Amino acid sequence: MSTKVTSSRHTRSRKSPVLNRSSKGFVGILTAELFFPENGSLKGKRMYLRRIRDQVTRHHGASFAEVGHQDLWQRSRVVLAVAASDLQVLEQAFDRLRAYLDSQEWVLTSCVTEVVDVDG
Repeated sequence: MSTKVTSSRHTRSRKSPVLNRSSKGFVGILTAELFFPENGSLKGKRMYLRRIRDQVTRHHGASFAEVGHQDLWQRSRVVLAVAASDLQVLEQAFDRLRAYLDSQEWVLTSCVTEVVDVDG
């Protein structure tokens, strides 16, 4: 014997929302190589990286990750990501992030940016 369960609740059709075709977004990725000449331990390096993370996430709205040289105490490769709806706003964010990274006691040895165009 089988029973069929029914609900008295009215269900709506689950159509995907219509996206505005004029909407556009950009994701900016900044990859930086850093050198900490005065640093003498991994603990000291973590202190610098925490400070960088706090600054770029709180004041610049960027995401932060250390992606390379985790086992070296004087070098680091970090990736910062920023999303924006306007390319000019994204470029300004890149400029502020580069200026911050280049103005501290560590050495910014390389900085590469990439922009991904995200269509809505």
